[in-house]
Order: sequence, then structure tokens, then C-alpha cells
Amino acid sequence: MASKRVLIISVGGSCAPVVNACREYDPDYIYFFCSGGPKGSTVTVDGPGDPCGESRKVQCECGKMVPLGNPKGKAIVYQLGLEKECYEKIEVDEPDDLKGCFDALSVVEKKIAERFGDEVEVIANYTGGTKSMSAALVLKAIQNEDWKLSLNKGIRKDLIKVHCGDVPVLEDKLGIYLENYIDQIKIFLQRHDYSAADNTLSEITKKHSLPSDEQRRVLRARRLCQAFHAWDLFNHEAALEMLRIVGGESVSKYILALVAITKENGGYEQVQDLILNAERRAVQERYDDAVARLYRAVEMVAQVRLQSEWGIDVSNVQLYLIPHELQEKYKELQNTDGRIQLALRKSYELLVDLDDPVGTVWQDYVNRVLSALNKRNASILAHGTVSLNKRDYDQVREDLVGFINKVFELLQVKTHGLQFPEEKLLEM
Repeated sequence: MASKRVLIISVGGSCAPVVNACREYDPDYIYFFCSGGPKGSTVTVDGPGDPCGESRKVQCECGKMVPLGNPKGKAIVYQLGLEKECYEKIEVDEPDDLKGCFDALSVVEKKIAERFGDEVEVIANYTGGTKSMSAALVLKAIQNEDWKLSLNKGIRKDLIKVHCGDVPVLEDKLGIYLENYIDQIKIFLQRHDYSAADNTLSEITKKHSLPSDEQRRVLRARRLCQAFHAWDLFNHEAALEMLRIVGGESVSKYILALVAITKENGGYEQVQDLILNAERRAVQERYDDAVARLYRAVEMVAQVRLQSEWGIDVSNVQLYLIPHELQEKYKELQNTDGRIQLALRKSYELLVDLDDPVGTVWQDYVNRVLSALNKRNASILAHGTVSLNKRDYDQVREDLVGFINKVFELLQVKTHGLQFPEEKLLEM
């Protein structure tokens, strides 16, 4: 529980609401936010005479001008019996300047931190003052999630002031905070930054007590973000487990895609997964990362084809699996420990030598694919020093994904691959 209570209250032409709020909250310290100058609300705080008296008059039926209220009214601090060390006035010379009002309250914010530290309850009451003063106080209170927002509510006798009989009540800021958080989260989701979205969602549950339905919604969104983040890092098993726990019809198609990827023979599913991952990196403008994934996808196509159709593992090619007439050629590729390991280009050349249909597609696309791979090799994440841009990525993607799609078409490969959700994740 906070050891001290601080009240920040905007002061306008009516003193009664200010006095009522101060008495209701009984703060340890008060910052009176008021307009400066001889005609400003600062005089009502601690000015001499009767600054809180009702000076307005109205003409009665008899023709005389009579006061609307009691013309007598001591200053606010006098009515409250406040000592000088218990309050401070924050004056603004331009009470209709929203930025100036907000800046003045930023000074108050620093003063509270320096004087009271973290263990303090701050209540911001915006009943009085100009529209800009009230608006600035509301904005500052919303910016500071630990501050409570308060407004005096009562019956108005006219359109000018709240007079008496008003009661200060705390306003519910949660709805505003949630909207602000959701706006931030949507930006992260549009960029497929599921870790950042999860971190922002965690701020909601750490700082606010939510209704049970809203809490379930936030926690579900967090689990989804964690699952897709794990998937984004190719941690497919963990992502699958999390999505199964979340469950629901909207999640089922992603579960099916992950099941297909994690199967022992899910090679081409993994190829499609790499392509989709590259698309997400491109959205984040991480084009070198995106191109690296496309390179790996092309490499994987050859590996999967050789393994699934010919039983050949390119990391350790067994000569007896290769037709006799080709064995001498590939024996020459043995390294110092006697193993034959094939990189991307040699893998496709083997498919050509085997008269495999994928090798035929390679021959049709080889010039375009090698041109695209040259861009990858120039990347700072490969062998070069160049940082690739969107134009580079678009060209590489057109050539490499075009080649892969042609292979898939030829082999009649259909995958379960689908792109991750963006804003729709919050509705899943």
C-alpha cells in the first residue's frame, strides 16, 4: 500500500469542487494546477480577501441586481486549513495552450518522483480549469498508468460551473489503456513480431486487473504469440504443443500445417515453411535474412528429392546408390575423410545426371537461379559485404520461388503451408 497520497487538481472559477475533492481524498500533499496572473485561478487557491466568493449577479423581477451566490468565500487553502508545506501551486500563463499545460504537468510528474519516490498514490482530478488544462491533466494521467483519474460529478445549476453537492469519483481508465495497447500490438502483428506483441500483452496483465473474460482473451492471445514466435524460430515441436493447448477451430489449420512439417517425410512442407518465413522477414525489412531462407529452400528441394526418390543423403553420399556409370565421377568428390558431400549446385547436377525430372527443371531455370544465388552470395550474411534491399529480395524471390513452384507443379506437391495471422490473431 502506498505510504503517501498526492492529489493533483485543476482549478477553475469554482472553488467548491476543489474543496470537496481535497476533503474527500484527504491527501498528504496537493498540487493545485491553476492559471496565473491577477485574474487567473491562482488567486482562488491562496489569494487574500474572498476570492472564492460568487461575484456574478442576476437581475431579479424587482429590477435589482442580486448575487447568484454568497459573495463571501475565503481562498481554498484557508477553507481546508492547509499549511504552506502541504501544497504547491503549478501556474500556467497560457491556460488554453494544451502543450504548455502538458509540459507543466510533466514538471509536476518529476517533482512527485523526486519527492515521494515510487511508493505514492497519485490522484489527478480534472474537474476545474480551462478545457486545455483539464485535457492536459487527463492525458498525463493516462500516460501514467499508476495515476488514478478523478472527476467531480454533481448537479449543475447552469452551464458555467459545478457549484456544490458534487462528489469526486474515480474514472475507469482501463478501456482507454486497452485500446492503446491493442493499437501497439496490431502494429507488431502486422510486422509478424510476435515476441514484441507478447511482451506488450504481458504489460496489460502485469499492470491491470482485468475482468475474467478480458483476461482469458489476453492470455489466449499471449499463448498464440508465443506459439507463432516459436514457429518463427523453427521450433516446430514447441509451437505445435502450444497450439494444441490453445485449441479452437481457428487454430486447427495451423496445427495441421505443423503436423505436416514435423512428420518424418515432411520435407517439401519444410521448404514451403522456409518460403513463408522469408516473406515475414521481408515484411520486417530484413532482406538479407529473407534471401538466406530462400537459398536454403532451394537447397532443401534437391536434398528432399534425392532422399525421397533415390535414398541419397547429400551430407554423406553412398556410391552404391548412384548408377555404376556415374560412380567414378562422384568418387572424385570425396573429401579427406572419404565422405562425399554435395552442396546446392552439385546436388542438382546429380539430379540431372540421374535423369530426374527435377534436374530437367533445374536446367530450364539454372541461369536465373544462379543469378539470384549470386545476390545471396554478395549478402553480408553470406560471403559478401552488401546489405540487400527490397528490390534485391523481390528479384531473388521471383526467380527462386518461381523455380520451386515449377518443381512442385511437376511433382504435384501440395503443402499445408499458410502465412501466420496478423491482426486476426487477436480474434482467434
